[in-house]
Amino acid sequence: MKRFPRASACISRPLAVLALITAFDWIGGSGLHPAQAQGSASPAVQTSRAAFDAQRYVPAVVRLSFTSQRHGDVADARQGFVDITVITPSGPVLGRRVEVATKDFANLLRRLYAQLSRQESLDVDNPAAPVRQLYRLLLEPVRAELAAAGVTTLLISADPGLQAVPFAALHDGKTYVGESFALALTPSLGLMPLDAPLNRGSGQQMAAGASRFEGLSPLPLVPQEVSQVASASKGQAPSTYLNEQFTPQVLISKAGDSTVDQVHVATHAEFLPGGASKAKLFTGTSAMSLTEFASLRQRREGAPLQLFVLSACRTALGDRDSELGFAGLALQAGSRSAVGTLWYVDDVATSAFFIQFYRYLAQGYPKADALQATRQDLIAGRISLVGDRVLAADGSPLLTNLTPAERQRIRGGLSHPYFWAGITMLGTPW
Repeated sequence: MKRFPRASACISRPLAVLALITAFDWIGGSGLHPAQAQGSASPAVQTSRAAFDAQRYVPAVVRLSFTSQRHGDVADARQGFVDITVITPSGPVLGRRVEVATKDFANLLRRLYAQLSRQESLDVDNPAAPVRQLYRLLLEPVRAELAAAGVTTLLISADPGLQAVPFAALHDGKTYVGESFALALTPSLGLMPLDAPLNRGSGQQMAAGASRFEGLSPLPLVPQEVSQVASASKGQAPSTYLNEQFTPQVLISKAGDSTVDQVHVATHAEFLPGGASKAKLFTGTSAMSLTEFASLRQRREGAPLQLFVLSACRTALGDRDSELGFAGLALQAGSRSAVGTLWYVDDVATSAFFIQFYRYLAQGYPKADALQATRQDLIAGRISLVGDRVLAADGSPLLTNLTPAERQRIRGGLSHPYFWAGITMLGTPW
């Protein structure tokens, strides 16, 4: 590991500092309503975990970029450097450079995805395990500095090729990164609205989903997910759309309505070679492509969505031509934050995850912190299967009437990173 000169050249420091100071002042200062800062909630969404402590909130930007080694005027794609830049609300810019062999990095990532997809042990006690080696390459070089600054939230700005890393699943030998930090990923700080949102959480929520499809497996838990997500809303009365009511036109129209600040969609998605026009999100009546999302920014007229959640398989990453998939396009279409998944997810675990996530949002948790709190609940076993129900930490039901097959898939618990590490936030974490 090396220090590298001119660290500030690797990231726009003024842009990053503006984002961090905005978040730091808004959340740690006067931005949250006092009841939210204390973690209070309506009786319907109380949980048994500690309240969110807004005074401890310290965000940081971590910029990860890859540079090929050069031999004269020729770049060697086989060898290179990962440049790690850290910017906090105060203090100097920190830079580190780590040498990496491209093939070795790709193999580590491939091995980790294989372990996750098969729900194998990630062997976190073994320093040679992929989750440990990837952590050493990408975050350990700045671990001491993050700890010294008391950083609680990481906004990771990553180059293509590094965006597929499941950062939440990386492990430092003691804890998972997604357990220790609230996390968000961005392909570019320039995609993010940096001003503090007004009237936080006071707008309307739209929740939509499809459980029946032609030629695709059903998603029988979607009606429960949509209903429970809507019931956790703390703003205006939410609008919900299921199956035939959920059409491409309804999604574009409602997501484009400036009075709506949260959109939750539960359905199937698929990515095919050929770019945005070939990537499909399935509504209750027909499929829609990434291209159709392009009109949202104009419809919002300078009033970006606060959150766009896609509870669907592989919505965060698409093919090389549709980088970051539907969730990435939600950013480009004007949403401050979007949540998608990095791999094919288990529908029972994912529905339970998002229902609990919205309950934490209703308590006043910032968005990435609500994801972190939900991950922590899953890792600690506080969200569990009891009979035919999935229960939250306070004993309230998240899902009910699970079939024997649904119960069997999660009978061993939900602590494995397969169930939670692929759920990724893009854009602003606050």
